[in-house]
Amino acid sequence: MLTVHDSKQKVVTLQKKELFFLAGILGSDRLLGVEDPFRGYMAEDIAMEWECVKTTLLEKGYLIQDQDTNELIMTPTVFSRVAIAGLSDRACWLRYTISGKSYESYIHCTDERVVEVTRTADVPDSFRLSDLGNVREAIDILIERMKWSGHSPVEKPALMCSKKKFYDVMNGLEDCEVQAVADELSQETNDPEGSLALARCLVSKQSDGELRLLVWGQEGWQSQSAAFTASAASNWLFRMSTKASDDWLVAALTTKEQFHEMLLDWLKQPAGEEER
Repeated sequence: MLTVHDSKQKVVTLQKKELFFLAGILGSDRLLGVEDPFRGYMAEDIAMEWECVKTTLLEKGYLIQDQDTNELIMTPTVFSRVAIAGLSDRACWLRYTISGKSYESYIHCTDERVVEVTRTADVPDSFRLSDLGNVREAIDILIERMKWSGHSPVEKPALMCSKKKFYDVMNGLEDCEVQAVADELSQETNDPEGSLALARCLVSKQSDGELRLLVWGQEGWQSQSAAFTASAASNWLFRMSTKASDDWLVAALTTKEQFHEMLLDWLKQPAGEEER
């Protein structure tokens, strides 16, 4: 498989089978968020599917067949997007909500480029692969999308409470007054001032969501998770227990700049040096 030298393609949209085949050609068997569409298929059935997929890729112009050798040539844009999505060893899964609308994507990183993979809303089992620039540029784009506040409030100590209690409060936010939420949180945190600041953010939130930072190692994908809530005045980052036997959550007031540096430190770290 070769690549041609020039391409004007900006948006790459692939059906699940197309993406899976192209990633396989490049040697990837660890696509994130894409289930194997050929699980349980016999070898001859997969070969027939490839003929169909190859035809659609040629029609889209994502593959070109050399007239002299019949060799399939992958366009450089498609090659780059699929290679980064399928072979990068650092990634980030994001899901967040703004004004009742949810967004979800996987971000795949190399030191040079970042590719975002999102499911397309209008075509079933289809994925859009977008170039977000280098790591720093991609983080800027993502933080703006998530509506993180640029305001830098006075620093406050992190708050610790029961994860279950915190989500009980979160699920009952509708029509609640700030002080009522603060009082509930304060019973857990024993920090009335910090609880009031967090309550103000929760009640007037512009966005909230979760992220999972992933790195590929000998044992597969290793991850660290966090959640966030952002308002016009402040942002809070949450780390919490993941084991059923544990019940804790730490809430930290976090500026846009601090969040940017946290993501940058993780996504630009050399493979093999990440903290687990």
